[in-house]
Amino acid sequence: MPEDTRPTAGSVEIARKQLQDLWSNCHGKWEQIDSYYNRTFKIWPDGLDRPGWYRPMRARSIIDHAVDRQLAHEPTIHREPIGQGEAHRAKADKVEPAIRAILKHIGLEEISLPWKQAAKHLMLYGYAVIEDGLDSDVLNERKDKPAKRRGEATEDYDTRVRLWENTRRSRIPFRTRTPHPARVLIDPTRKRPNMAIKHTYRLASELYDLTYARSQGRKKGRNVEVEVFEYDNPQEKVLTDEYWSKNWHAMFTNNGDTLFIEPNTWGFIPFSHAFAGYGSEPTQMGDIDPSFMAVGLLDHAMEDLLAQAQESAARHNAVIDAAFNPMVTTGDAAELQQQLARGDILEGQRGEYFRMEMQQLPRWMFESEQWIDRDLDMGTYNRSVAGIREQGVSTVGQQAILSTSADRKFVAPSVQLQHLVSVSTSHILQLIDVLDLDLRIEGHEIRPSDLEGEYSVDVKFELIDPVLQMQNREMGLREVQQGLKSKQTYWSADARLEDATGEEGRITREQVLSQPEVMKILADYVAREEGIAQMLQEMQDQAAAAVPGQGGPMGPMGGPQGGGNPLAGMQPQNGNQAGSGVQELNQALTPNVFNPDRRGTQLAG
Repeated sequence: MPEDTRPTAGSVEIARKQLQDLWSNCHGKWEQIDSYYNRTFKIWPDGLDRPGWYRPMRARSIIDHAVDRQLAHEPTIHREPIGQGEAHRAKADKVEPAIRAILKHIGLEEISLPWKQAAKHLMLYGYAVIEDGLDSDVLNERKDKPAKRRGEATEDYDTRVRLWENTRRSRIPFRTRTPHPARVLIDPTRKRPNMAIKHTYRLASELYDLTYARSQGRKKGRNVEVEVFEYDNPQEKVLTDEYWSKNWHAMFTNNGDTLFIEPNTWGFIPFSHAFAGYGSEPTQMGDIDPSFMAVGLLDHAMEDLLAQAQESAARHNAVIDAAFNPMVTTGDAAELQQQLARGDILEGQRGEYFRMEMQQLPRWMFESEQWIDRDLDMGTYNRSVAGIREQGVSTVGQQAILSTSADRKFVAPSVQLQHLVSVSTSHILQLIDVLDLDLRIEGHEIRPSDLEGEYSVDVKFELIDPVLQMQNREMGLREVQQGLKSKQTYWSADARLEDATGEEGRITREQVLSQPEVMKILADYVAREEGIAQMLQEMQDQAAAAVPGQGGPMGPMGGPQGGGNPLAGMQPQNGNQAGSGVQELNQALTPNVFNPDRRGTQLAG
């Protein structure tokens, strides 16, 4: 269906059925994979009556350890300046920590961490979808100034408005979810989807809220069609189709009722998707089948996992039979069974009652599991990722090599995860611009003007070796000293700072404040502000009077009368005279900053 065509219940249903047929093989395979991950799969085929219920946890551990490896570190945020010059660089550096704070708060608002769920879907199904959206309640709270209540005092109302002004910018209206990939239907041949249909159940009360809010906010000329959903049971689950294209946003019930049709004012489709990278297109030409592309870590390991479960069940039953082998009697077996059931003391001659001797378990029954483990390691990754030392590995270096080798297995899905989160973050930046939002979060501010009409951003979840990171920093410092690399490049690439401009300013501030003459000025200022200058003068007068040759009139901080210098006569820590520090600082700062005649005026200002 063309993206510029107004959707209808009939056209969306046709598109949904076509996409469902296209993804049907994937959906069936994912159900089977779920049974292995959740340990609910059948150990024995139908019709084969064999004991055994034990299912190893290997499938679950393979996925969980791989996911944990992907998200072992906090994301790093990088945004390239939109143009040349310090102003563009400063805006890019300003956006980076704000994005980090936004992503943190989005994660706190969701039941499960979206990025972790996306990583799990990539590893488990070989395919993941991320959905971006808005919290309409938070958005309305930001826009609607509190109305004055009847009889409310002006002072109380002003307090409420002030609190609203202080909190409105800190509320984050964005939502990021990771729906199950079977619930969202997207053209698998397009990296950037031109259309998406979310086929899922929604509560009746939720549908009422969605439609009622749109009916109240409907404006003439917006070409909006809304039908308020009525219900008897608010907890009733209604199967719906939510349709998105670049130009339209609509929702229909599964029985063909239209809930709403409205223009898409966001400028993008709020879904991003990606394959893990373990699959490939089939050699035979024909209809597209995304099941060849959606390949996770368990796809080619299920036969090994089934064999492992069957052998584990056999060994388990053999061990149980050997440990609890049955009693045998030369007498009446029924009587013996009754006595054992009652817990009676058995009477009889030695040899009348005895336990059946069981055949000793052969060694190969326990060795065969190792063969399957090796096969699983080859098909997935070695267990060093989980911190398990491999057989024959005796040193930390050898273990590190194996761990690094295992990490290469995750390169492709890691890149895809980073792309998903980067696209999702770019959607958030675009919403900030489209909705004209000013945000303040964790001390960081971001405004539409900071974006300069560009929404690209690079988010990475990198596995960083601390030793290697330190080596890179040291090498980067040497390159800066040799003039081979700029400080900006060092801060972003080697030190991995997100706010390089802010860090540069903080370093400069510390350098200025550490100068001896600046410390003297600040000490004088603090003493006068705290009202302790006279007290310090009296203490230093008493100390000077007790030392021969140190008498004479003193200033308020122990310096010459009228000088106001709290540290007069004191030497800097490096042993240089204070005057040299003044000269060096005057070269870097504006002339006359330390003019004694202007000092008091400056501090007072």
